[in-house]
Amino acid sequence: MSSSKKDKLKVESFDILQYFYRKVNDPIIHGLFHFSGQLDEAALKNAVTLSEKAIPVIGCCYTMRSGRPRWKNQSFTGENIVKVVKAGEGDKSLPKTLLASTIDITKEPQLKIFIVRYKEKDTLCVLMNHMVCDGVGFKQYLYLLSKLYTNIKTENKAEIDLTYYSRGTGQLFSKFSFFEKLGILFSKYDLSFQKKQAIYRLNGDESNPFFETLEINSEDLNKIKAYAKSRGATLNDAILAAYARILSEKTGERQIVIPCPVDLRKYLPQNNKHTFCNLVSNFICNVEVKEGSAFEETLKLVSEQMKRQKQSDSCLKSIIMLEAAFKFLPFSLLQAKFDKVFTIPVLSYTNIGIIDDEKFRFANLEITDAFITSAIKHVPYFQIAVTSFKNRLTMSCNLHGTQQDKEQIEDFLKCIYALLLGQANARI
Repeated sequence: MSSSKKDKLKVESFDILQYFYRKVNDPIIHGLFHFSGQLDEAALKNAVTLSEKAIPVIGCCYTMRSGRPRWKNQSFTGENIVKVVKAGEGDKSLPKTLLASTIDITKEPQLKIFIVRYKEKDTLCVLMNHMVCDGVGFKQYLYLLSKLYTNIKTENKAEIDLTYYSRGTGQLFSKFSFFEKLGILFSKYDLSFQKKQAIYRLNGDESNPFFETLEINSEDLNKIKAYAKSRGATLNDAILAAYARILSEKTGERQIVIPCPVDLRKYLPQNNKHTFCNLVSNFICNVEVKEGSAFEETLKLVSEQMKRQKQSDSCLKSIIMLEAAFKFLPFSLLQAKFDKVFTIPVLSYTNIGIIDDEKFRFANLEITDAFITSAIKHVPYFQIAVTSFKNRLTMSCNLHGTQQDKEQIEDFLKCIYALLLGQANARI
């Protein structure tokens, strides 16, 4: 990519979609990683600077020019992005406090990294603007960063592909003919169900962002996986079913609608090596939790819906419509009409997936614990996120809320865990 193009990058349709989502959450993806020892600050800064060759958008600022948004390169380096914060041994809350900070997208890099330094061990807090990538893209960046760091520390001369690749959604449709695209455009894909969602009532407190997490240990996770498999379902189906039933219990609503992101990278050409961007659509989990019904009934409904939607290309319909809207309509009109055209789901769920400990390695340092989570919501918006590392699964829920909200969410996550484990143990 030429230097002139790097100075000004195109803002993609998904970037703007996340920009509009700012009214319901701070669009930041967060990662928290505990190490067995201390990182080399200089090597990490160098690795971040090198990573910008492949992903220049992280060193840009969001700006408006001639009525349209742009990414403008500001020549940020690892020195601007990586900060070391010393912590006392008793200060265990500092990492999550730093994780809850934000990014000024018009003045700062789109990536922020804190090395929280304890006496012998470091904790790494990584924040990325959701406008520039989704959860899978975030993991790809972490793998690239750790590989660059490892090569620097070990003086490995092997080349790493730092070629810049497209961030647009057009690459999803390269395999489709014109008539296939028309078929997708006119396929049945109804997002209107999102307007009928239940609301989980919380108080909210804009001055108090927090992360509530709960870890499912390896032994219990294996039991839950085995239970789901024995019922012809996936682990993700089981978590969704438990989430739906606890929502029904807490809200009193029988019809539960939960949008859940689906990764669209399976539609990409095989030669696409870097997909550091937003490439997601939504499946819709829409189930009735009947009074007195068994968990397995809900699980069957969820599993059947997910299988049916995975076999269809209709989830691409919203991408075609979104791309057309952002290509042909003035930005000012899009911003004014966004709420009338797009429905931001009040309740949602995201499975960010497995953090691969083989790909995510910083030289000889062991990562002992890790999780990734999504944006910090504003009430009434509510989301459960899940991610796993070394066969341990972390559920998280992030909110600007009160201490009472925090306690409610803690109880909510425990209820999901107890329901899943109870079903798994009953099978044994």
